[in-house]
This record gives sequence, C-alpha cells and structure tokens, in this order.
Amino acid sequence: MACVDFTKGVVDSYMQKTYRLLGIMIIVLAGMALAACGGQGNESNNADNQNENGNLGEESLTLGVDSYVSNTSNTYLAKLLLEEIGYNVEINQTDVGVEYTGLNDGSTDAIVGAWLPTTHESYWEEYKDNLEKINTVTEKVELGLAVPAYMEDINSIEDLAQNTNNVGEKLEWTITGISPGAGEMELMESDVMPGYGLKKNWDLLESSGAAMSAALSDAIEQNEPIVVTLWTPHWTFNAFDIKILDDPKGTFGEPDDVFSVAGKDFKEQSPAAYEFLEQFSITKENTQSMMLDIKNGMDEEDAAQKFIDNNPDLKEKWLDGIE
Repeated sequence: MACVDFTKGVVDSYMQKTYRLLGIMIIVLAGMALAACGGQGNESNNADNQNENGNLGEESLTLGVDSYVSNTSNTYLAKLLLEEIGYNVEINQTDVGVEYTGLNDGSTDAIVGAWLPTTHESYWEEYKDNLEKINTVTEKVELGLAVPAYMEDINSIEDLAQNTNNVGEKLEWTITGISPGAGEMELMESDVMPGYGLKKNWDLLESSGAAMSAALSDAIEQNEPIVVTLWTPHWTFNAFDIKILDDPKGTFGEPDDVFSVAGKDFKEQSPAAYEFLEQFSITKENTQSMMLDIKNGMDEEDAAQKFIDNNPDLKEKWLDGIE
C-alpha cells in the first residue's frame, strides 16, 4: 500500500511539472505570435515611411539664387517649406549666369527667381532646351530707371537724354547700376542706353544691389539727385518716395513674371518638391514685407520663418496635399 502511494505521488509530481512546462510553452508561443504581429505592424509602418520617402525622391536639393533680396527672401521661404516636407536643402548664392549654368549641368536643382521673358532672356534662350518653367512665382514685376520723387523735372528716360534741368552735370553723367551679370544691366547696355542715345554722354556704373540701395538711401537723406536701375518688388519703394521713369520707347519691355525653373528631369527626380513648386506663388507686397525685415537687419532665413509663422493660411495652401 505504501508502494502504491509512493508511485501515485511520483506520477502526480510528474504531471504537475508537465502542466507547468506546457503552460510556459504556451506563454512563450503566444509572446512569439504577438511579436510577429507587432513586427508585421512595424513592417507596415516602415513600408508607409518608404512610400512617403519614395515620393520625396532625391532628398538633397540645391536651390540657386542671385544676390538680390527680392529673390533671396523667396528662396529662403521655399527652402524652409521644402525642409518641412522632408528635404535637405542647400542654397547656392551666385550671379545669374551661374544660376542657369548650374540648372543646365545639374549642380543646381531649381530656382524660384527666373525673370522672364525679358530680364533673363539671354540665359533662357541659351539653356531652355534643358529647362522647364514650373510655375509663376510672382506676376508683373517691372524694371526701370528710378529717381527720388523730389526730382520733379525728371519723369522720363528722355529727360536724361535731353539733359533736362542739367541733370547730367548734376550727376556727373552717371547712372548707378547693379552687378554686371544682372539681366537688367545687360538690357541697359543692349537696349535702353542705345535706344535713347544715352551712350553718347552717360556712363552706367557697375556695383551691386546692396551698393545701389545704399547710394540711393544716401542721396535721399541728403536731398540730392540720383538715377538708379531699380525693379519691383524692392524695399526702397516702401521706405522712400520714388518714381520709375517713363519709358516711351518701351526699351525695358513689358513687365516680367517671376518663374520657378528646374531641369527637365526634376519632376521625376524629386516629385514632392516639384509638386510644391507647382503650388508656390507670392505677391510683390508679401515679398517686400520680408525684404524690409532683411533690410532692417534680420537674417534672410529668420525673415522667411517670421513670414511663415505670420501666414499659416499661405503655408497650408503651399503644402496642400504634400505633407
């Protein structure tokens, strides 16, 4: 009888251990199943992320820009918005000619400051077979010669040619220009000055956008005459009372539009960036608000970020369907 009890005890002990082992195995297997499900969820999330990143395409972008604040402010604005989409964006600030050669050889991906059909005409004609206009960034920007409003007798480029009120002697026959590579300077040399016979007496002084603005500011502060090459949008029109001289011969041509431009493979290379540029446009007035902040000492990128923060409706419009 004792032997039977002993045997029963051994069997009971063995069965208990077996049940415990089976219980542990069930828990382990359940855990593995849950982990597998979780892994599938992660794989699904990863696939979603890959799909999202796939829409980005090439994620490192270079935006070209010249030195003019009307273009740099809009370029930094585009940079910040593209970075919100997920791109790594570098800005390459050069002269206009290098912008277009960069677009042509692929070292620059896109620009948002192509002034066409007039100002950048020579560059566009040279490289247009490899480039694409994506969207109109700003409508009806104009070029011209400008003077302070207090130069009451000077209202037309013809007044310069006719030396009205001895304006030539007062200015030492000098028109203050911008950088020599700028489209407006080329237009001055090829069309405006020959068209009005200005080359006979007048000189076009090469400088830069910043130097021209400084010379204009200094002259106005001292109530002195000055003639400068100018364009809209420009912060000086908000800061001073300035007038653009009439151009009865139409040598400056019709006002340009500003376009975003990229190489023909950009849409395939970075589709989400292309989609953004299709939706990116801004008024002259909004551009000038950033330009004024920059003129008053704010960094270009900070001025662009301030504009984004103050205009959430525009941000939503520009990023609609992309984020």
